[in-house]
Amino acid sequence: MCLTCQTPFGKIPDTHKWTFMKSLILLLITINVLANNQDLDKELSRYIEQFNFKPVSIVKGKNVALYQLGEALFFEEAISGNKNISCATCHDPEFGTSDALPTSIGEGGVGVGDKRVATSSHQIVPRNSPSLYNIGAEALSFMFWDGRVHYSKRRLEFTTPEPGLNGDYPEFYEIVDELDSALAAQALFPIASHDEMRGVVGTNELADAKSNLELWQAVMKRLMMMPKYQKLFKAAFNVNSLEDFNIGHFGKALGHYQKFAFVVAQTPWDKYLRGDKNAMSIEEKKGAITFATSGSCANCHNGELLGGVNFFNVVAPQTGPGKDIKHNDEGLFLTTGTDQHRYLFKVPMLRNVAKTAPYFHSGAYASIEQVIEHYSTGPNAIDNYDFKILAPFEKNNYKERLFVETDRYMLFRKKNTAHPLIKSHMIRLTSEEKRLIAIFLKKALTE
Repeated sequence: MCLTCQTPFGKIPDTHKWTFMKSLILLLITINVLANNQDLDKELSRYIEQFNFKPVSIVKGKNVALYQLGEALFFEEAISGNKNISCATCHDPEFGTSDALPTSIGEGGVGVGDKRVATSSHQIVPRNSPSLYNIGAEALSFMFWDGRVHYSKRRLEFTTPEPGLNGDYPEFYEIVDELDSALAAQALFPIASHDEMRGVVGTNELADAKSNLELWQAVMKRLMMMPKYQKLFKAAFNVNSLEDFNIGHFGKALGHYQKFAFVVAQTPWDKYLRGDKNAMSIEEKKGAITFATSGSCANCHNGELLGGVNFFNVVAPQTGPGKDIKHNDEGLFLTTGTDQHRYLFKVPMLRNVAKTAPYFHSGAYASIEQVIEHYSTGPNAIDNYDFKILAPFEKNNYKERLFVETDRYMLFRKKNTAHPLIKSHMIRLTSEEKRLIAIFLKKALTE
């Protein structure tokens, strides 16, 4: 019996039969999709447990006055030697809290983001500017690509490039007393870098300072001469005398601002992990499973932040100025001096990764697809690195050719300490697997 015209099935008009068949087909498709979704959810749940995947925690404890001071300092050019660059120049919210360049253009450059131009070679910073998304997470105790700033919560000690901040009884205890995290301590060092913010010796009083302490005191002197910061510092710290402020207050405010300003906790992945099984599409779920299985991505990008806490050598191509006269960059080794740490770099976190290209410490790859291809190619990816990826940046931003490491011995040294998955070329992906991982990274992890 046709429910539409109440006639026996054999006498149902053809148009009604077709409507009935379409409804039946749609019902079967819906049942199949639901079953497929349930199977994917069940499989994905195993990997969520295995790799301790968790949604990003919602941070609490925002101090409005401290946040406002930190925000002002983040965009303040007066903290740089020649008053021409701020934190936001290389960590621009409009460019994924980075600068859209392979390696940053520091003090003296002109413009912002992908329009920033270097006017001389010394302005090209050796490394890519890392994004700031979730940079204030409690789990993060190391800062910079090479981990040169570290804070031990258990021992309440800092390890930094400045000995006066380090150890049980730091010489600069007045500064350390104000610092409350690795992020707060990290804020003290870009302003001390001649390439990044300080400027060339002979151009300003910050560049000519004889020590970090002298430099930091000069920065605070500048700020305390500005009525705006006199008011903001007093409001944030409830201190009456301007003489009582030091660079520790500066670092704490900057750290507090970044902790709250750049939280990414509402991606489809985070919503899925909180229980909304419809937050991700079927393809995104398949991508997450591929990410955890054949892609082996979760071996390094796991936990709540999908990175940020460990250091590995993934045989990233070396481009740009590097850290020595041979344009080499040995990563964590430069901090620890331990041979096993050569070419290890901090694993980036992946929330909003689609917004933070180029990728790796050297900014060698301009797209997520190129990064995935790098891992699938294995250790020989650096032997066949396509330096043409850098051509648009060389033409438009750097106005010169960037160095690309091609020496066979240097490439061998880097491959020799590679992560076992890379070194043994265990990651071999089909084109479909590459596509699914890219979908997961681009869609499920973007807020």
